[in-house]
Amino acid sequence: MKEKKPRFNIPYGQPSSIPMHALDKELSKQAEIAQTTPVLVDRYGEPWVWIVSHALWLENDGLEAFVQSEHGLVDLRTAIDGLLSDDDPVLDELSAQCASVADARIIVRAWLLQIVYSLPDPKRVRQGLGYNMLWRWFVGYLLRSEPLPEPRAFVQDMNKVSAHSHVVGIVFRCLANSALLQGGSEEFRINHGLLRTLRAQHLDPTIR
Repeated sequence: MKEKKPRFNIPYGQPSSIPMHALDKELSKQAEIAQTTPVLVDRYGEPWVWIVSHALWLENDGLEAFVQSEHGLVDLRTAIDGLLSDDDPVLDELSAQCASVADARIIVRAWLLQIVYSLPDPKRVRQGLGYNMLWRWFVGYLLRSEPLPEPRAFVQDMNKVSAHSHVVGIVFRCLANSALLQGGSEEFRINHGLLRTLRAQHLDPTIR
């Protein structure tokens, strides 16, 4: 009979294992073991549940492992966060209006992805967030296990945010002096037509 291997990917050597009927007697002991090594609980000879410390779970579930410091999105995230970091009542108000219940700052970063990758539809961004962990980190999530917003509501929020003059100004300022505009990264395909529109709106004195 082929041995079944545990599917939990923890880089801490061979995990511990215990039958379920023995767990009640040894729960404290096994919880202590789980602080450094995940414990697999068997039920009727089959893998059932894992006991994993909070620290190990976060390390295994965190999105930081997918972030390479030299990737262009890292610098872009720093740039956009610098503009989103202030206590901004407009963004707070937009957050309260988001159908997806996501923070408006997440939606702004998602729209920025649409621009720098020249994606024709916000649906493509939402689809990418389902499997691209670097994108998920970029928009503001910390863990792989964090649930994403419902697609239709998320797309609705992207359309709302992208039409807001305040957000247009933030995104324009983020990209205005970026090396991305000079073709500094082969990965990005910036929508220059949209940027020209953003610039025209940004310079419109009626927009604040």
